[in-house]
Amino acid sequence: MKKLYIYVCCALGLLASACTNDTTTITGFEADASLIEALPSGGSYDIVIRSDKEWTAVTDVPWVMVSPANGRGEVRCTIKVDSTLINDPRQTIIHFSSMGSILKKIDVAQEGYAKQITPANKSINLSASAARTERSFSVELTTNVEFEVVADYGTDGAEWMVIDDYNLTLDRGARPRKTTLKVDWKMNTEPRSRVATLRLKSEGVELSSITINQAAAPLIEDNRQGDSLAIVTIYEKLGCWSNTAISTTESMRHWEGVRLWESTDRDLPSADAVGRVRDLDLSYFDTEDDVPMEIKYLKYLETLSLFGNVNTMLKSLHLCDEVCDLEYLKALRVSAFGLVSLPEDFAKLGDSLEELDLSSNNFNTIPEVIRKENFPRLRSLDLASNRRASVSDLRNAKSEEGIGIHHNTADDQTLKHLFLWEELEELSLSYNYLEGRLPDFEVGKESVRAYQMEDIAAHGDTLTWAVENALPRILPNMRNLRINLNFFTGDLPDWLLYHPHLLEWGPEVLIYPQQEAAVDSNGQSVGFDNAPTSAEYYFEKYPLYRGRYEYNTETEE
Repeated sequence: MKKLYIYVCCALGLLASACTNDTTTITGFEADASLIEALPSGGSYDIVIRSDKEWTAVTDVPWVMVSPANGRGEVRCTIKVDSTLINDPRQTIIHFSSMGSILKKIDVAQEGYAKQITPANKSINLSASAARTERSFSVELTTNVEFEVVADYGTDGAEWMVIDDYNLTLDRGARPRKTTLKVDWKMNTEPRSRVATLRLKSEGVELSSITINQAAAPLIEDNRQGDSLAIVTIYEKLGCWSNTAISTTESMRHWEGVRLWESTDRDLPSADAVGRVRDLDLSYFDTEDDVPMEIKYLKYLETLSLFGNVNTMLKSLHLCDEVCDLEYLKALRVSAFGLVSLPEDFAKLGDSLEELDLSSNNFNTIPEVIRKENFPRLRSLDLASNRRASVSDLRNAKSEEGIGIHHNTADDQTLKHLFLWEELEELSLSYNYLEGRLPDFEVGKESVRAYQMEDIAAHGDTLTWAVENALPRILPNMRNLRINLNFFTGDLPDWLLYHPHLLEWGPEVLIYPQQEAAVDSNGQSVGFDNAPTSAEYYFEKYPLYRGRYEYNTETEE
């Protein structure tokens, strides 16, 4: 214990001696830095102060803090500099003083945030095509200024990107903030790559840019192999999910929904058409894109059928312009797709088209182009079920995108033009928003003539009454007319009540019934005032039709 006591005393003596030497060797005031250069984001900077006097640190700005702010001897001080809120540099001085005398000055200089628009990526690579939900990209930007995005497509000039609105909340000063720029892109349909530049522009800021590179579409040639590649591309773009089999591992001849031209076909358009696609029938798909333009590569296509898009009533899609170049197309059926318009050059199909089915789409009017003058060969026209919304009262039926095909015969002649289309054999207008009275016609006007003796020869002697009473000859070749479940009012005109083919049309179901419990734009309950309850009136005029159409309840013994 005596030895331990001696050791402790010696240690304390040495420690006291060391402290005495530290204080006695410091003379005046010393600091190991005379300048602090801070970044715009600020930070902490350590300096060592040695002084034989009590000192105090003072600064006249709130963005610099010294800790500790006073001391004596050797002291490690931390100088904290706040982040700046301005673009320009700033500076201040820290005064170290004792008893009113300034011992030392340390300068603090901080850079300002330069105006900037800095993208996280300078280059983006895109594929030629993808599903609609995958055709977008995002770029994170760091900026402290308002800016605009300008797309430069080079010499091509065709726009193929859509820049979405972006949210930019700038700091109250110049501190950069992050935002995300989202861009939607369109598919590349050409067999060559393309490049565009997104330029980020703001006054007084160095120009930043992002280069967008898009791959080329596959080259589709004018041959059988080109047809198969076109169908595969169409299939993928539509997002088909039905059981339709499109497999690149087997011959196109075995694909479901595809029929090829055979050398034995009587109406073969050309010897080169043998083995090429004649009919294409695809159904049940999920797309938010227009009908794919690769249709144009199916040069000898005679029938095109597309049916069944997901959430059809929510879509506003278009029939691609390239369809108009199919010179052999006889039947075009694009149903339940979400169409709202036809191409400007749609009448180019007039020399070949015999059947047109645009049912269950989202047209707001019957397209103006669909007239007998434009389509002299057309025999079947289906515009049924173009309803985007379910409405039973037309007085306040409004929608930003429209409710569906809506015509009022009181001020619109569209329906009248359709009924003057003598060559039509099928016309379906069911389940639309057609209102007003059915058009009536007067013999001698608008090229309307009455039934004549040659019509009796064509139909037998059953049309005698029609000839004797000068019944207007309207839709004389019609075999299937459907106008039910619309908003018609008033009387059924005589040309329809006594039409030679009326009973073929199933009028009790497909002509007379209108939208149940509905009112038109004038608040009038819809429905015909003179809808027959039986066909007796008809057989009185055309007695020989009774045996053809009257239901016979007698049974043979």
